[in-house]
Amino acid sequence: MRSARSGVRAVNIYLLDDPAKPAEYARFSSVGTWTEDRICNVCGEPTARLIEPLQIEWDEGTDHIGDFSWGGYHCVVLDAVRAFLESKAFEVKFGDVQVKRPTERAKRPRVQFPYRGPHLSWLTPTARLKLDEEKSGVRVISDCSACEQRRYSFKRDGLVLPETSWNGEKVFLIDQFGRSRATFVTEEALTMLVREGFSNLCPRPAGTIES
Repeated sequence: MRSARSGVRAVNIYLLDDPAKPAEYARFSSVGTWTEDRICNVCGEPTARLIEPLQIEWDEGTDHIGDFSWGGYHCVVLDAVRAFLESKAFEVKFGDVQVKRPTERAKRPRVQFPYRGPHLSWLTPTARLKLDEEKSGVRVISDCSACEQRRYSFKRDGLVLPETSWNGEKVFLIDQFGRSRATFVTEEALTMLVREGFSNLCPRPAGTIES
């Protein structure tokens, strides 16, 4: 894939999504750790955010853990994924994960507690790129001066990033999507992941980086 800076063509980007096949790979719910749970007294929106350690409960459906595991857009990975991403200088950091006791008795298969499975790391992209808001069709839905949170409509496709905001990052978050952990990769980065054969990935075309 040629860079958008070459003037040949745009760079395709993809959203790394949850395949949502509970019978195939285990999913989880994020249950902590949260910063102080506070509601903004002006806009009424929560201001808490997740910090380390990421505390998870495995959902019902299967006890089979993939290389990538998903809880919404939060992602935990096995050591093989972590080692690969670090060796290829992907723009990510890794946090600790704690598996918590399930709050309800399972009626279907679930990863056993106490957890004795493979080591898990919380994957978070460190790069944040800005959309071309007009071309992407996203809009501001709230802008609170009290908690300083500006919220945009969320889209999974049709996104356009100007090449001036991109410095060759392979993986990134979208700045306008705030605290969302929706993770995007370039086509080159996706090809690298696919070649490694990592399980439990569902890449979706999300847009382009273009001049």
